[in-house]
Amino acid sequence: MRPAFHFLLITLTLSFVSGCSNTTLLTRQDYAKSRSYLADGRTDDAVLGFPRQFERGDFITTMEKTYLNLLQGKPQIKALKAQVDILEDRVRYHISREAKTFFYLQTPEDYYASEHEVIWMHFLLGWGYALQGEYESACVEARVAGSLLTLPWSAQGNFDDPMLRIFLGTLWTMCGEWQEAQVDFRAAWELDHTLVWARELAMRATPPANLILVLGGTGPEVKWTPELDINPLRSERQVSFEFQGRKSRLMIRDHAGYQLNTFLSPDATPWYVRHLERESELHELILDSAFGGKATASGVVAGGKIAAHTGLGILVGVGGTALGAVIANAGLQSSSEEVFRLGLITIAASLAYGGDIISDGYRSSVKAFKQDMDPSLQYRYVRFLPEYLWLGWTDNPLEMPLQLDASSGMQGKIEQAAVRNKSTVSLGYMPDTTRVFSFTR
Repeated sequence: MRPAFHFLLITLTLSFVSGCSNTTLLTRQDYAKSRSYLADGRTDDAVLGFPRQFERGDFITTMEKTYLNLLQGKPQIKALKAQVDILEDRVRYHISREAKTFFYLQTPEDYYASEHEVIWMHFLLGWGYALQGEYESACVEARVAGSLLTLPWSAQGNFDDPMLRIFLGTLWTMCGEWQEAQVDFRAAWELDHTLVWARELAMRATPPANLILVLGGTGPEVKWTPELDINPLRSERQVSFEFQGRKSRLMIRDHAGYQLNTFLSPDATPWYVRHLERESELHELILDSAFGGKATASGVVAGGKIAAHTGLGILVGVGGTALGAVIANAGLQSSSEEVFRLGLITIAASLAYGGDIISDGYRSSVKAFKQDMDPSLQYRYVRFLPEYLWLGWTDNPLEMPLQLDASSGMQGKIEQAAVRNKSTVSLGYMPDTTRVFSFTR
């Protein structure tokens, strides 16, 4: 009885640990309502539908809510500014075996923020400051973001990206620093030579009278892509990111009917490729974190369940075989063919039943393990970020509001300019997706 009691105690303890880890993280379903509204372009409802039960005040949710508010032209950046103050000097650098330089930020809740998320933290603050007219503070955030894009530690591995450069160039334009903006628009072209329009914009001696930036897409969804055929308990956090945006052509028309073409940036795919590379390099750190500990506890519980079912199946098979052998022997001794046949049937049935116990236990344990460990349900990352950008400019005066017409059929509006500082910079949002996000009211 004592060994059985110890096994039960250990199993219950591990189940409790695993269960506790489920109560502190937001799930994909928790975000479904907010994502559904965002896919419809209803950014105000996306904020109202934002999940509030867990992770309040943490890095991820603060980033997401700040972004949703900025899409409405509301520079509610106080909470994000508090995060930056807490996280000051927490950025760390990591050199991989391939001599790539990764940087990461460990938050107080033990989340390891990705490189693009750290950069966007400063983008969002700079954007908010610019909307408030605090251009010097906006420039400080732009400069910090720019320094993170030009880390000197490794020529092969520093994190740089044309889409981020295009947004940074727009942020510098909002600050009134056109020379800095030129550097980043030129850098975008140097990273991607198909962006001839970015080079042409960089070559302007003076900024355009009107610059319009539209953020596209609802942000990618994570999908689990495990290899569970051989050994499910050794499956890593194998995930991929699925983008929702259609990369439509976008036309802008002002209130007077003047039409303006836009140029589409590269998408954010490299951010998430880099994210997965960095997760692989920092695997041990992440595994030891509060977010990674869930995998270990759930794996042990699943392994324990499989071992228990296997042991029970073997016990049934061996015990039944022994019983069947006794019956068969009795049949031989008594020359009873029926008793002998009953013994053989007992042996066969016991082995089959024991095998079923093992097989059913394995399948049910693996199924529970999959449901518990599927990162598409609880994988943590900053969901609400753009997938790509449209940029347009003109020296002609524009009469607000601006009408946005995507080739996908979606429409939107920019009611008023975001910033009037040497150039007039207008910011808009277009979900550009036909995907429906279901949620339960």
